[in-house]
Amino acid sequence: MRKALVVEDQNLMRQALMAELQAGLDDCFISGAQTFATAQRLLTEDHFDLIVTDPGLPGFDPTSRQDRLWVVETMIRSAPTAIHIVVTGSDSNDEAIACRALGASAYVAKTGLSPGTLCEILGEVAQDAFPLRYSVSDVQALEVNISGLTPREGRVIELLLGRRSEETKREIFDKMAKEFSIDPSSVEKYYKQARAKLLKLGPLPKGL
Repeated sequence: MRKALVVEDQNLMRQALMAELQAGLDDCFISGAQTFATAQRLLTEDHFDLIVTDPGLPGFDPTSRQDRLWVVETMIRSAPTAIHIVVTGSDSNDEAIACRALGASAYVAKTGLSPGTLCEILGEVAQDAFPLRYSVSDVQALEVNISGLTPREGRVIELLLGRRSEETKREIFDKMAKEFSIDPSSVEKYYKQARAKLLKLGPLPKGL
């Protein structure tokens, strides 16, 4: 069984990254560390095949280039055979170049990090690439979470509520079908199921 370690001090982000790896990797045991000290202890106790590290950890100056690179370098030296992915909320081209020189396998910005990206990056690493993902913020994109809907039901509703005025429902169904590699008729089924659930709660939002 492969083993992965996520080193991130923010609880929600650490858990989200761990969930991403769990969803995309088969036969993988994933551990989480909130601090540098915890990560170092785990690395002395076990072998890890993949390590995801945020260089702005507690106890270090997150604005100091020297501190951040020291965290990355130390993690790589502690597990030289592992794949190392640097995930940061304050990305820069200079830091990406420096991390690559230290032996990191990929450099990823948290802003704009979407479901499936981490596993996509691992696929690129397997082909000897150095994946780079800089900050991307789409302020036009609408995000909606509705209680009681399955993830796919929620996604089709989110896409419909955020569609442009000239986009038809059929175009949205086709768009989601490509996103999930499913048939458009299946997307329409998710839409009808979601719509039925929402009708029980009251008037439907405009666009549904």
